[in-house]
Amino acid sequence: MAESLLTNVLGKLTEFAVEKAVKKFQSLYGIRGEVESLSRELTYIQAFIKDADRKHIVEERQLQWVKDVIDIAYQIEDAVDIFLLECPPKLPGFMGRLQGLVKKTTQLSFLYKFQEEIKRIQGRIREIKQFRETYEINTLGGDEIPQPHPSLLPIGDPEVVGFARDGANLVEYLLDDENTSLAVVSIVGPGGLGKTTLARKVCNSIEVIKTFGEPIWITVSQKYDLLDILINIEKHLNIKSTDLDANKIAQLIWNALKERRYLIVLDDVWTEKLWAEISKVLPNTENGSRVLITTRIANVAKGADTAYDPYELPALDDEQSLELFLKKAVPKKHQCPGGPTDDLKSLAIKFVAKCKGLPLALVVLGSLLSKTPYNFHAWNTLLQSMSWQDTGNECTEIIATSYDHLSFAKKLCFMYFAAYPEDFEIEAKPLLRMWVAEQLIPHEERRTLEETSECFLEDLVQRSMVQVSKKNPDGSIKYCQVHDVLRELAVKKAKEINFLMVCSKPNDWEQCSKARRVAIHYSLELNEPICNYANPHVRSLLFFGDLSKLDHSKYRVLRVLGNMRGELKLQNFKGSPHLRYLQLQTISIKDKEREFGEWIKKMKYLEILDLRKSLHSDLSEWIWQAERLKHVLLSFSLLLVPTQGPPSSVNLRNLQSLRDVRWSESWEASGLPNIPEVRELCTVVDRKAPKRDVVSLLDRLKQVVNLTMRGDVIDLLITGMGRFPFYENLRTLVLDHNGDSDDTLVLSDGMLPPHLIELVLGNCEFELDPMPVLEKLVCLKFLWIRGTKSKDDSLRIECSAGGFKQLEWLVLEHLVIDQWEIEIGAMPMLKCLRVWACGSVAIPPEVMNLHNLQHLDWQTAVAMNYDVLSDILEQRPHLRQRFSYDLAI
Repeated sequence: MAESLLTNVLGKLTEFAVEKAVKKFQSLYGIRGEVESLSRELTYIQAFIKDADRKHIVEERQLQWVKDVIDIAYQIEDAVDIFLLECPPKLPGFMGRLQGLVKKTTQLSFLYKFQEEIKRIQGRIREIKQFRETYEINTLGGDEIPQPHPSLLPIGDPEVVGFARDGANLVEYLLDDENTSLAVVSIVGPGGLGKTTLARKVCNSIEVIKTFGEPIWITVSQKYDLLDILINIEKHLNIKSTDLDANKIAQLIWNALKERRYLIVLDDVWTEKLWAEISKVLPNTENGSRVLITTRIANVAKGADTAYDPYELPALDDEQSLELFLKKAVPKKHQCPGGPTDDLKSLAIKFVAKCKGLPLALVVLGSLLSKTPYNFHAWNTLLQSMSWQDTGNECTEIIATSYDHLSFAKKLCFMYFAAYPEDFEIEAKPLLRMWVAEQLIPHEERRTLEETSECFLEDLVQRSMVQVSKKNPDGSIKYCQVHDVLRELAVKKAKEINFLMVCSKPNDWEQCSKARRVAIHYSLELNEPICNYANPHVRSLLFFGDLSKLDHSKYRVLRVLGNMRGELKLQNFKGSPHLRYLQLQTISIKDKEREFGEWIKKMKYLEILDLRKSLHSDLSEWIWQAERLKHVLLSFSLLLVPTQGPPSSVNLRNLQSLRDVRWSESWEASGLPNIPEVRELCTVVDRKAPKRDVVSLLDRLKQVVNLTMRGDVIDLLITGMGRFPFYENLRTLVLDHNGDSDDTLVLSDGMLPPHLIELVLGNCEFELDPMPVLEKLVCLKFLWIRGTKSKDDSLRIECSAGGFKQLEWLVLEHLVIDQWEIEIGAMPMLKCLRVWACGSVAIPPEVMNLHNLQHLDWQTAVAMNYDVLSDILEQRPHLRQRFSYDLAI
């Protein structure tokens, strides 16, 4: 990690050595020579510790020496950033008098302070060089562990081994017909034992689904908010309410549950107080409803008025442990018919013994060894380095071993997860962009920084250090999470080197005085601005509280400001000129629009501006002047206001994402040709904008991969969609028609890009069945048609044999469908089918032929065809389903 930090610092010093201000003063004060001397010293240190990227550091003196190097890197970074802040950009009328003031350095205080800081740092470098010689730190790490050529495996579902008997016992408790009262079933065990995995296995069993339907799953964690839990239950019950009063929400939940048999899962409960609060909103109507609790603390389970003894989950036995370990350690593509050799299997047994039957430890250790499958030397080398005693912390130590074998850059990325609260569902794209903005991602040949960051995340997933909670249709990660035990390791490692610290309460700020990054997990009082605890060296502030207040002028070298949850009130738009990443939520800046805009304009390093959940009007006057911008994500509310296109005078060749802007007549003569690298574009096409001019302008965007168009999209399709040159690159297309046009849409072959993976069609009036055209899109995996209707208010659709070869998700909403026919052989890969509010259409019996179907959600306004439904459930016992008929939907 020190090597990675030094790479960033050396790059900064190289850039600094050619800054205009330094060139002006180098002959007077020798700054350039001092900077170059410092760079040479760091280069030698970097070469010495670079081996640590491939070796395992085990000695405390080695670890301490690396920490000292990291501290020096931090100090240099601070010195350069502060100098660039204080150095005046222009010195009119001043340079002529400098020749007579050579010795009066105090008149240039910013220059003098920088020189003194460089000298102090050079002295510190000499100290640690002496320490290395005195304490004979002549090598870092032991034998190098062989590393295969990097290759990424497909991201799959988590392995489940064992739990068969445990799952059956828990299902028996949940379905106990003799106990009709509301009852609590609890699973108790230490972290890493698989409580959540077992709970999901139980909830997915066909017996439980048939009895309770879709369970209401709530993740609680150590720090929870009762209102958040109630809102989540409300969402699961499809209660449409905007009320934030806990008592009123509780009443709505009670009313919704009292007429049904329900199953609620409370995962990861840490306090007995929760059940006392949540039990008040759960009606006991003597119909056999259940609550399933997972917890590490036995008293939590015992205090929940449970009718059954807490189920203490046992560790896996030796046979189950070996099975799970080998599934992870030897991926399917490397498996041999006879299995591992005897020598390798004997090593596997020894590894398994270290894990003490803990599934998380087995999975993480197996994933680490999967990088060198069937490599006896690599496995044996790792085994010899594992000399732990029976301390009860085997799971934590094994996870730490996997962490130690990450590259330095990946260690930094893993430590970044410490910023997020427990069980927080993390959106992947903003996370990857923060890694890039923080300069944690190294440059790799033939890859962009964004592509490398995505590979880093996928690698952490394959090592089982990060879990995928949701994927995009193209298979990339959309949301991810980190297990509590792994998060604890990230917090510990980040704190050791002052990389990142978490503030859970105001008093924690005293411990963060040297932290480079701070995550705030509590809500500030209205009269308590965050500037009261300002750390002048902090590079990143991430807010997860419900209400926060920030004075920017106190954070001069801030690079990342992320308002991840809750409301952030900004004060004093000054300072933070080094900001690279800015994400704001639930903030209104209309009353300070010009002040905010001028602040954005001055940020010459800004790369990501994310205002998707903010309230603001058109800021384009200032935004287009931030020439380093890569991603501009504006509020959807902005679509109500025409947006000025980029002027021809700017060069925005770094821009990759431009979301939620309104395309008006002013775009015709704009600087659109100066944003040729845009890959993601989301815009409304103003009804006054000439459609052929829009098509002509889109012709120039050769790299677009994701395109969302709202407005008069029917005219746009008719005008010339078929001639767009970016067909070759376009993978996601969203067309949402909400214009004034009364034209009906008739799709024809060749009208849509042939390589689409995801397609959304909204509010389009179809004259004919669109399926014959859509089913020929051979790469299509996700299709969503919503809010549309046919010309005569009824539509007959047909999916033919061989059509939709790759389709996995099909969602039809608010269509008026009279009849639907599905031929045998259609949609062979379909996993999820949702049909909602589509008139009188019945479930086609051919649904039984969709052998890969896992989720079926059918909600209609007429009574169900229960004969077909019964046949489907009989033939497909593991199908996840939800059915309803309600004239009100």
